[in-house]
Amino acid sequence: MLSHSDKTTRIAGKHAEQLFYADPTLVQSALSAAAAEKELGFKKTFRLYYKAALWSMALSLALVMEGYDVGIINSFWGQASFLNKFGSTAADGTKYIPANWQAALNNATSIGQMIGLAINGWAQPKFGSKKVYLTAMAVMVGTIFLPVFSTSLPMLFGGEILCGIPWGIFQTLSTAYAAEICPLAMRGYLTAFVNMCWGFGLLLSAGVVRASLELDSQWGWRIPFMIQWVWPVPLFVIACFAPESPWYLVKVGREDDARATTKRLAPSEYLTDQLVDQQIALMKHTIEMEKAETQGASFLDCFKGSNLRRTEIVMLVWIIQYWSGQNIINYATQYLQTGGMTEDGAFNMFLGITCCYIVGTAACWYTMHHFGRRSIYIAGVALMVVWHVIIGSLGTVNSTKATLAIGIVMVIINFSTNATFFPVTYTIAAEVPATRVRAKTMVLGRGVYLISSIICNQITPRMFSVSEWNWGAKSSFFWMGCCLISLVYLWFRLPETKGRMFSELDVLFANEVPARQFKHTIVDELSAVTEEKYTEKGEIEYQENA
Repeated sequence: MLSHSDKTTRIAGKHAEQLFYADPTLVQSALSAAAAEKELGFKKTFRLYYKAALWSMALSLALVMEGYDVGIINSFWGQASFLNKFGSTAADGTKYIPANWQAALNNATSIGQMIGLAINGWAQPKFGSKKVYLTAMAVMVGTIFLPVFSTSLPMLFGGEILCGIPWGIFQTLSTAYAAEICPLAMRGYLTAFVNMCWGFGLLLSAGVVRASLELDSQWGWRIPFMIQWVWPVPLFVIACFAPESPWYLVKVGREDDARATTKRLAPSEYLTDQLVDQQIALMKHTIEMEKAETQGASFLDCFKGSNLRRTEIVMLVWIIQYWSGQNIINYATQYLQTGGMTEDGAFNMFLGITCCYIVGTAACWYTMHHFGRRSIYIAGVALMVVWHVIIGSLGTVNSTKATLAIGIVMVIINFSTNATFFPVTYTIAAEVPATRVRAKTMVLGRGVYLISSIICNQITPRMFSVSEWNWGAKSSFFWMGCCLISLVYLWFRLPETKGRMFSELDVLFANEVPARQFKHTIVDELSAVTEEKYTEKGEIEYQENA
């Protein structure tokens, strides 16, 4: 039993009678594994589990393709070879891509990704991460043919939708895989790595676009699409040798395979048979607790019991990414050039903007070691309020220097977001869901993110267009309001998940612990284990006014 202090309160688990009818031997083994995992620091964990880290990072590289495609498709609007093939002719004889087709092609991948997300939500829990990943990568090889050999904008639109389907699968599969295959101390870093992969893709696209500008023939736009074939084959081969998630294997009753997979993740000198059995017990214990509360594992179960709160959190942390107004950075180079920067200088600054995804995520790794996910996320959104106030205020000043300053602040925003809540979103989205519905919950979260992207990508150009709303930089005042509303939500609803085992999070959510108390709550899963081989209730303890 836990000791008390004047500032602690013990509360009985609300769903304890259902959650904790378990073999105490199983629970004790599970908690022994949890304790051993918590004692490992990051450096020691990485030395022991570097194989798990490398497998996770390798499979996450699939997201490089998505970032790459986003970068190249937006570069084609001003590319001569692309305009000659697909452009319409203006009254003055110049070629252009109509605004409605620009919007359609930008949103085509989002449509495909939503289809891919739905497929993954069904397929990953049923067939496992490895089989789904291999299938999606094989499909990817075929879908690339359509953009490469497109003869019209409708054909290119269809090709982008088809390419988006496997990208949608990779989005949530790679993050869930990282969360399940990596130990606690590495979980945050490896899930956040997905954000860095997206940045790698954007940076690669910038280099390819710059090189293709010298090509006036059809290869100027075909080659950037063809380069996407570089990724599927090596990633397919790597995935063939990757271990399946042991959590999935335990869920489907393949415990012997789960033991064999777990042994592949660290040296045998450390992962003794006893420790492996304890880790399997931890997985079984966590899954059994979740089964007690929600028997099924369908999309509907994401909205039942404590899963409803979890799904809400995952959805909102994804939605806030777009409604923080981060997409105004797409206009950074435009403001820099208007402010007097040369075209070459603006392009170099664009390279700097894309590098922010990589450098920012690396900076976030450092802060994640010292601060919690909740603190970093809230701090990042709070900084967005500051940046929007600055940009909005500068937007009221009609001068070249103010315009240049706006462009510079937009560049700072990209680093700020990627050093704070952008990477942490992947971590929170992977840690908050229950194990049994993790893939489905992440699919729902990423799905509302894509819907938000479509909405924001429609209204943001209108904010900046002189022929539409013509808000210009003053549009930041709108996004500032969105950020303030988001901060209120985050303060009261976003829990701290750093340092928590999945089984502990199950107890905290089942007991409806307030978000601000998560960090200081002590979970006691064995407080009521009896000689009759079951527990009558689970108890937790938390600090009041913490």
